[in-house]
Amino acid sequence: MSAMADAARPAAVSAQDWARLSAAQRLAAAELLAVRPAEISVTRWLTMGEAGRRAALLRAATAPEACGPEIPVAPARGACRVFTVRQIRPGTRNTIEDAGYQGPGEAQPRRAVRAADVFDRMEARARAAKKPLPFTPGQIAIARLYRTLVERHEAGAIKLSSLEGRTGGSGRGADVTDLRLEEARKIALLRRRIGDGAAMVVRRVRPSARGAGASIILDRRLVDAVCLEDLDPSAVLVAHGWAAKGDRQNMLRQALGAALDRMQGYL
Repeated sequence: MSAMADAARPAAVSAQDWARLSAAQRLAAAELLAVRPAEISVTRWLTMGEAGRRAALLRAATAPEACGPEIPVAPARGACRVFTVRQIRPGTRNTIEDAGYQGPGEAQPRRAVRAADVFDRMEARARAAKKPLPFTPGQIAIARLYRTLVERHEAGAIKLSSLEGRTGGSGRGADVTDLRLEEARKIALLRRRIGDGAAMVVRRVRPSARGAGASIILDRRLVDAVCLEDLDPSAVLVAHGWAAKGDRQNMLRQALGAALDRMQGYL
């Protein structure tokens, strides 16, 4: 394979698989990989026909029947996670029962569905490989809280404008500026807890092991890439010029877990 051809190879495709693809398949690889369902391997996806890929996209974008018929088929929505809403049965102390919307004539509540994120994908891969889950529930919870705070704050006051005029227990209307300042305080506190450390330092790894053009990966950059940009550790490594090898991915996951541990606590 020529150096020019290998340079065009997406990081998700191995050199062996890339060599098997036709020129047309290589040309369309980047665009096709952007919409690949997680349950289909890279090689299979690139070698499938257009009709097969279209059918797979529609299947992946269709919510299960248990979620109800009203959820539209939406390929742009991406992968989804189906779960069961549960609650403590009213009048009891510890009896758990299924909850959620239950339509007329339906025997049981419907299951809920939400968009899957990078933590869902990493968990699914770990379960499929019968490996330990990469992150604890507490680590995932603080990561998602951080994402929610940052996205809502960066969206500006538009989403909070409906709070104007509402009154709380004091009878005073909620102040949008106060709410945004409180969000900013929480975000700043979480970022201070992340710290200024480095998850991957170039000088600590041999050049042959880290890859050409590798650059330092700071803890804050790692947290933002995973939590805000929905990138998994291998994609973060590639974006910073590192070879996405197993030991490097493990190091990055450990660094991310440590940062998420530091972020936990009262806000």
